[in-house]
Amino acid sequence: MKLNPSNTSIIKRLLVGRKSRPLLSLLSRLEPADLASLFSSLDQRESKALIDALLAIDKVSETLILLPEQRLEKLLTSLSMNHLQSIVAYSSDEDAAHFLSLLDLGERNELLAQLEAPKRARVQLFLDYPEDSAGRIMETQIFSLNVNLTAAQGLDELRSAAQKESIYYIYCTNDDDQLVGVVSLRGLATAPSTQPIAELIKRDIVSVTPQTPADHVARLVSHYDFIAVPVVGENNRLLGIVTVDDVLDIIQQEATADIYARAGLQEDDRVYTPALMSIRNRIPWMILNLGLAAIASSVISLFEETMSQLIILASLKNIVAGMGGNTAIQTLTVVTRGLATGDFRFVSTSKVIIKECLVGMSIGLTTGICAGLLTYFWKGSMLVSLVIVISLFLNSLVASLAGAVVPVILRKFQWDPAVGSGVLVTMITDIFGFCSFLGIATFGLYLIGNS
Repeated sequence: MKLNPSNTSIIKRLLVGRKSRPLLSLLSRLEPADLASLFSSLDQRESKALIDALLAIDKVSETLILLPEQRLEKLLTSLSMNHLQSIVAYSSDEDAAHFLSLLDLGERNELLAQLEAPKRARVQLFLDYPEDSAGRIMETQIFSLNVNLTAAQGLDELRSAAQKESIYYIYCTNDDDQLVGVVSLRGLATAPSTQPIAELIKRDIVSVTPQTPADHVARLVSHYDFIAVPVVGENNRLLGIVTVDDVLDIIQQEATADIYARAGLQEDDRVYTPALMSIRNRIPWMILNLGLAAIASSVISLFEETMSQLIILASLKNIVAGMGGNTAIQTLTVVTRGLATGDFRFVSTSKVIIKECLVGMSIGLTTGICAGLLTYFWKGSMLVSLVIVISLFLNSLVASLAGAVVPVILRKFQWDPAVGSGVLVTMITDIFGFCSFLGIATFGLYLIGNS
């Protein structure tokens, strides 16, 4: 059943009665993603009632895990310790660790102390892994076969397990739970029934450790077209898997972070973020932009005398800056994305820079000639036409060079190219654009005056 305004209204009315049978029946027919979206239309009292109902139908963990982190953190901090204890107790180890990581240290420790010792140890293990690592996102419920089994025995175990859980790859372990290989379903099904699985497995496996950064795992899955990658600990012991579903979430987060970084926004500045937080996040960036604009304006002020002699320059200077800015952003986007996706594995950095400079020069020459012709027929000034042709050519070259080199340099220093590149490249392009346009015009006036 799909969530719609009609059944949303019904659910809100039924929440008054808490865990009524019609409410539980209706909620049990909805998918977790639809249940998660319900919270956006509920107040705090209704949200708590919905959590009670989700606990009753054993859907609380799979629903809450789909909430945006910022909304989930706000919801969890509004709940009582009893609610939190029930949520953590009925969640998987990895989900419980995620919920606990959003609480303050005091509440986290109190809730951990209330868990049974085996689960407390497993959850704490997740919390000990670095944030944004394979250990934090891996699934620990994983199907594997012992290499000492025969093909027939392996198929029997596979049939039984497939009815209870999703199986991505058939990993094979030894008696010490060490990952020794992977076997294909075809190989298992077509082998003689008495043949040992040890003779069927592929032993060369790509794996990661719990400390491997999540973005590195995403690149591995994308590069090899895996649907899952195993996570191994000390002595190659199989701990879990990271699935393609988790990787898609990582890729989406990276894309969001990249888009936000280019606009000078914090990743937690969303449509549902409180206004005060958004203001606090955005003002520093706008002050920085104001400072850079002031620097560019101070460059223009150096050529006030030139502009007073050729007032036409005031109406045309933004063309040079605007075209250079667009060229820089295009180059910056291509290079930054290439760094993020690993495209530089297939081409050298020097070739990329040369190629982007050639593209920039071609764009500058083409747009410069067009702008020069337009300016001549519009204003009738050969000097200004020549100035804008030369300036657009030079500025496009510098814009492409800056857009290609700056993110590469930032990556060399282990800084995120997406965060700082846009500011630096824009500043370089604007300042050089104004300097070249007005400087060439000043030089032209000087030559005319001395001729």
